[in-house]
Amino acid sequence: MRVAIVRLTAMGDIIHTLASMQFVKKSRPDIHLTWFVEKKFAGVLQSNPHIDRIVPVDLHSLKSSFSLSKLQRVSKEVKEAGPFDLVIDVQGLLKSAILARVAGKKIAGLDFASAKEGVASLIYSKRFAVDCSGIAPARFAAIISKALGIEISEKALLRKEPYLFFKTDRECEEIESYFDKNRKNVVIVTAASNESKTYPPQKFAQVARLLKDYNTLLIAGSKKEQEAAKEIANSSEARVLPSMSLNALKYAISRCDLLIGGDTGPSHMAWALNRPSLLLFGSTPTSMMMQTPINRALASKAKVNPCRFDKSDRSIGTIEPKKVAEEAMELLK
Repeated sequence: MRVAIVRLTAMGDIIHTLASMQFVKKSRPDIHLTWFVEKKFAGVLQSNPHIDRIVPVDLHSLKSSFSLSKLQRVSKEVKEAGPFDLVIDVQGLLKSAILARVAGKKIAGLDFASAKEGVASLIYSKRFAVDCSGIAPARFAAIISKALGIEISEKALLRKEPYLFFKTDRECEEIESYFDKNRKNVVIVTAASNESKTYPPQKFAQVARLLKDYNTLLIAGSKKEQEAAKEIANSSEARVLPSMSLNALKYAISRCDLLIGGDTGPSHMAWALNRPSLLLFGSTPTSMMMQTPINRALASKAKVNPCRFDKSDRSIGTIEPKKVAEEAMELLK
């Protein structure tokens, strides 16, 4: 059976959706899995043995500079990847639904009330209700399991095997030199794509100072994020890791004894790799992660709508650095 998954963005959602694939393969080893993903996130899926084919698409460039030739090229790539017996649109947006329709005729997706963009549901041939307030990996597992007629329970997700994979290349070897063999290594993801999910650099610096007995490393991507990370490093003993490919990022997080960060893609990699993590929440609900004894959430006191997030909410900054450090040290024990 040829099945396609449509989950284009964002990194955290791709990671949480990917958790289901090991259970799909165990329940239905006859299924050939193809995944349509935005080009810049394809590295998250690379080397994963549960996916038979990755099809990167560049819809993002269409948004910034639309042209008919680009649209035709993307459409051709999607069509040539098929045919499929079933396409599952996990995203629930109009663009993902249209892509799913180009890929195949039999499409499963969220119903009108569950989809982020309800109109997308009109394109699907099978529609399923999923509670948007549920735990993220379980929500995505629900639509996949309903579409395929299998069971992926929350209990099963809690017992998952690590499911992000990487190749140990020269870049990974260079990053390895930052890790300490004699002390525990704490990785801090210093920023997120949205400011409302970003813990203030000054407060992260306080956390780093309180964790001075550990080897603290800072992850930052863009130039702006790198500057903020340097601000943290300049007022603590933390060091900034170099900008990394997604392959190297997965490797770095697999090496840490604890990850601290906001509700953002790199932070969710820790759960996917079965590494301890402490995630800070302000504008988004703690249901955006699956908590375990080694993966904890620390939230502000703000009231959050689990289905509609307020991007102007900066309450993440009200979480006290001392509390973050205390929780971190407890996990490090």
